[in-house]
Amino acid sequence: MPLSPEQEWTLLGCGLMAHADGILDAEEWDQVLWMLDERIDADDAKTWVARLADAVALRAHAKSTPIPPPFLTEDILSKAWRMALTDGRGSDREIAVHDELATMLGEDAATVAGWRQMWTEKAAARAELIAGFAAIIARADGDVTQAERDSFDTLLARLPLTAGTQGAMTNLLNEPPEMMMLVGGFAALPPEERRIAMLDLVPVVKSDDHDEGPKAFVELAEAIAIDPAEAQRMLER
Repeated sequence: MPLSPEQEWTLLGCGLMAHADGILDAEEWDQVLWMLDERIDADDAKTWVARLADAVALRAHAKSTPIPPPFLTEDILSKAWRMALTDGRGSDREIAVHDELATMLGEDAATVAGWRQMWTEKAAARAELIAGFAAIIARADGDVTQAERDSFDTLLARLPLTAGTQGAMTNLLNEPPEMMMLVGGFAALPPEERRIAMLDLVPVVKSDDHDEGPKAFVELAEAIAIDPAEAQRMLER
């Protein structure tokens, strides 16, 4: 089934943001590919993978893609900005590209600036949940290896945490929260955000070879209404 204009612009927007700073890092690419898996038939995936890897091709395709209805613009721009926050913060260049995307979609720059502030604040709250679950997974077998600690620190460095909370998050490995204290906040996220948040946890799960981490990951997925089979696919990517 062909992608709708909304789906195409979601992929285009996320792709353009991933290329905005000139560096397409592994986390950004993984998020783009996961969104692609969610939206496209396998027969068309190869074309889109090539397009998403090429910023020039993305811009060329944007010029020929019908603009979606205005009521969809906020959601498309929200997902594009989430891509900008993959490395923890939105750079000036990413703001400029996001404004350019908004202009393509016919949205006012001042309005979008207000949206970005709201989305960034929500992302910081979501990041605290992710950090809490990462600590639970790292300590799932009762111990934290150096590899798990390193993976956790890497995760914290690229989560969009506020300056005031990032330092406090480093203590979570010593005293992780109870899972049920966090499940409600995770479950309140839209389904796609829940899935992408789970993707953030995968490197922590894979940083050690004990069985308890994957088990905790799947338990979390079930608790927030993600199919365990889908959680397993995330771990196998």
